Amino acid sequence: MFPDPEGSQIELVPHPSEEGYLCPAFDPATFQCRMYEVRPLDCRLYPFALMWDASRTEVLLGWDTKCPYMRELSSAPIGQAAEAVARWIEEEAILETLVRYPRLIGRFQDDVIVLRPLARLTERLRQDRLPVRTQTLTIEDRRRLESALAESPGFQTLPLAAASFAFHYIWRHRLTYFWADLHGHLCLFADSPDGIFMVLPPLGKGPLADPVAGAFRFMRERNGSSSVTRIDNVPEAFVEELQAAGYVVTAGEPDYLYAAEDLADLAGDAYRSPRAACNRFVREHGGVFEPYDLRDQPACLSLFREWGEQKQRAGTDDWAQALLEDAAGAHEAALSGYEELGLTGAVVRVGGRIRAYTLGLWLNQSVFCILLEVADRDMVGAGPFIFREFCRQARNKGAWWINTMDDSGLPSLARAKHWYRPARLLPNHTVTEPRR
Repeated sequence: MFPDPEGSQIELVPHPSEEGYLCPAFDPATFQCRMYEVRPLDCRLYPFALMWDASRTEVLLGWDTKCPYMRELSSAPIGQAAEAVARWIEEEAILETLVRYPRLIGRFQDDVIVLRPLARLTERLRQDRLPVRTQTLTIEDRRRLESALAESPGFQTLPLAAASFAFHYIWRHRLTYFWADLHGHLCLFADSPDGIFMVLPPLGKGPLADPVAGAFRFMRERNGSSSVTRIDNVPEAFVEELQAAGYVVTAGEPDYLYAAEDLADLAGDAYRSPRAACNRFVREHGGVFEPYDLRDQPACLSLFREWGEQKQRAGTDDWAQALLEDAAGAHEAALSGYEELGLTGAVVRVGGRIRAYTLGLWLNQSVFCILLEVADRDMVGAGPFIFREFCRQARNKGAWWINTMDDSGLPSLARAKHWYRPARLLPNHTVTEPRR
């Protein structure tokens, strides 16, 4: 079952008849593990867990509060078992395994009760490693990131949507973001269940060779052989330099860029269909376009849930459903923190009820990005109407271009974006190291 039992990890699979997940080695008929004698190290540890602390400077031993058996025990037997497990973990053979497979040590989790630090393991993991001081990304880092983006030549003229603080910050419910300074460049990383990766290339002035090399070394040391090691959201302006340095550059999903004037006016035969949808909405519903206010958050979140149910009834594939479930936390974070994130928003009311909302941000003085949009799918034209009005607002405030991000590989979303005749597709690349 495992090509390398020492370093392998279990990947859970959806439960066949209920909500939640199952270990693929679990036999529901017998309630036993099919491979108990050769189970991987993380299974042998459970319900104890290995994880880094929040600053990723020390390895901790804890216990998972999701385990009902552990919740029933008193602290004394848990403490005794923890000491025995800690001694076993810091035996030489186990230490060597963990050094070879660092992904067996998870990221910090609030629902794991910390029992004790593992000093010997921490020291072994630090040996011969690149000394990097990392900082968890907080709202106070917004100015720092935006200043670094402004100094990076590849993000100044027509930037990708990812070249913004809010684009990443609203996804903290799914990923743990942190940053480090490498060779005078700000490097923004995300910690996922599969390991850490960079969500942007190194930001700052000067050549990329040293900060990129340092970033890849840092990721390799923490990810081991995981294929997650990569740099995402690399614009076209960086490609030549990175290819010349020997890195592998792969094209990803491009951002859709539109002329703000076109979307604000929807003039001519090319825009006949979206223009007709807007006119029908005004004729049948007479919606009112208004600025978003924090007091609108509960109504917007209610609409999001209704919108998700409408999409499910219409039929979605597994990928689209996963994206929908992930998006709930991002919408909540954006709606609640829109002012401190530098977002601007609008709603459309019909009969006093919010039937559409949208949030966006300025990537620079001429490019406005639409970050989120939700509209009642049963109300024909609600989506086109709020989109047009939001683009008009941006155009009137100086926008030359509207960036609507990528299509996430969803054919239906791609069709909707092409409906508005993009002026350009902004290339977006992923960078990896060559295979050794």
